[in-house]
Amino acid sequence: MKMDTSSIDLFPFLQGVEFLGYDLAPVKLSAGACAFCEGSASASIPLLLKGTIKVMKTAKSGREVLLYRVKPGQTCIIMLSSALGDIPYPATAIVEQDVETLMIPVELYQHWLKHNAAVQSFTYQSLALRLSSVMALVEEIVFKRIDIRLMRFLLEHTSDRQAVLYLTHEELAAELGTAREVVSRLLKNMEGEHLLTLARGKIMLIKRDDIAKILQNQ
Repeated sequence: MKMDTSSIDLFPFLQGVEFLGYDLAPVKLSAGACAFCEGSASASIPLLLKGTIKVMKTAKSGREVLLYRVKPGQTCIIMLSSALGDIPYPATAIVEQDVETLMIPVELYQHWLKHNAAVQSFTYQSLALRLSSVMALVEEIVFKRIDIRLMRFLLEHTSDRQAVLYLTHEELAAELGTAREVVSRLLKNMEGEHLLTLARGKIMLIKRDDIAKILQNQ
């Protein structure tokens, strides 16, 4: 099987592997679709070509935390480990931006792991980098104040030119790994201090410099 140039640019190891008769074509998913649902069996491993997928963990209470995003040139490590370990997928993956992905059958990927050093390197590096990012997330949630994390998030996702963030309180809570009620209360406090204004699905920073000064003093 011959891969196109864009796929090889993102995943160079595809140029040196055997496809064992599998005819792979990109799978397309639209924004908002559930790419992988919690509890489902993982028979394939995704190699993302276009778009973005966000991987969430949802509690029985309905509270969500964003674990990480999968971007072009990456795979979903939880999906990979679930497929290789033959265990149910323990999270939910939602398409954030329209996606094109190669779905590699687990038997084929296992063959690559055994016979191709480049696939081994990609897999181990992906595992190491994702584990590091999840550990950083745990540290943020457990050890750092939520108000400071909220202000830092607001600054990092806006600019002096574009000081508006289009997120609901629930979406922002999921990004920060906390409850919606906590985010709503903190935003209301910041609005009362005239640091920002709130509208439905929109947060407008009016004093980014003041928020930055608060962070500098922490």
